[in-house]
Amino acid sequence: MRIETMYSHLSDYLFINFLNTVRHKYSRTTDFLEEGNLDEWFLLMREKQLLTEHQIEKLQEAPISIKELQSFRDQWRTYFHHTSSNSPSIDALERNTERTPLSFEISSGSLVPVPLRGGTDGFISLLSFFMLQAYEKGVFPKVKNCENPTCLALFIDKKGKRKWCSMSVCGNRMKAQKHYDKKKQI
Repeated sequence: MRIETMYSHLSDYLFINFLNTVRHKYSRTTDFLEEGNLDEWFLLMREKQLLTEHQIEKLQEAPISIKELQSFRDQWRTYFHHTSSNSPSIDALERNTERTPLSFEISSGSLVPVPLRGGTDGFISLLSFFMLQAYEKGVFPKVKNCENPTCLALFIDKKGKRKWCSMSVCGNRMKAQKHYDKKKQI
């Protein structure tokens, strides 16, 4: 199955798409990283112009530990769900980019970060860089959890009014359920 069909929507933010590599559907949780779809996910991010070919090539130069990526993802999902005081800090993102420095190149007229080393550390450094950029631009407070209790998706609520990861998926389901519940009470 093509990974794009596994997502109900995609974000303009690489780190949000990464954090959403876990999904709950039909009483089953699917971890896209666990299923070995990282290469397909990289290609999808390339198609969406969130990663360049050179960034992907560099990341694939060394082995990538799925367990470490899952741990990084899960820590930051916890941070955005506000469910733990053990959440990572912004300082942790800075340390990640210091541990595996980035170089920069021009691609399609834009300055693009490329990790100096590939593999797990390179990927976490790249994600950390993009997260730091988002933090600096004030995006972190706009990261929201879908109000569908069975959905695990995070999204950016730019206007402060959005409730669901996708109106066409969770929004319609929740509105239909609310309507059904009202009719049932009558």
